[in-house]
Amino acid sequence: MLLIGRTTHILTVAHNLTKTEMKIKIFPLCLIMSCGIYAQNVSIENERYGVINALYKNISVEKNGQVELDKYFYKFLGLGAIISQPDFIDNLWGHCIDIEKRETYSFSEIISSEEISKMRDQVAWFLRNPIIDSTKVSDKIKIVNDIENNKTALSIPLIYNNKAILYLTNKNNQETLIVLVKENNEWVVRCRKYLYLRLDD
Repeated sequence: MLLIGRTTHILTVAHNLTKTEMKIKIFPLCLIMSCGIYAQNVSIENERYGVINALYKNISVEKNGQVELDKYFYKFLGLGAIISQPDFIDNLWGHCIDIEKRETYSFSEIISSEEISKMRDQVAWFLRNPIIDSTKVSDKIKIVNDIENNKTALSIPLIYNNKAILYLTNKNNQETLIVLVKENNEWVVRCRKYLYLRLDD
């Protein structure tokens, strides 16, 4: 009986040591994975603000002043359904054009169905990051608290590969779908389609 008791104690100690060793080995692995996910999230975050800044890179602050944007990202949850209908988008007023090449395209020629699918899955992000980080936008943009609900607002850019889509509204007479393509490490507007445009104001 004494021998059995000692054997059981030894096995228990060995088992606990094994669990401790596993925890020690697993901890660095978790740390590495967490760092990798954090780096990826930071990279995506930087790309999103790169897209936002690209929209206004040609604005002259001296002539027109800063562009005022609502500090809250616009939570347009229907965006996923809209970008899943390329034929509908093609029939909207606006254009999809490469100005340098002087060529026009259809929406589906710019963004593939696979890219649309990946972007549609990102729409849930609209509920996670509601506020624009004013430290990450260019000096051409001024982030404001839109108390009167009349400032331009935009959605979190949906990004996959070198393509980006976002929704922009001035909350009055214009709703715009914008597509950007990253070329030579620079985001360029390739498509601007109006979901709603009122010209009588």
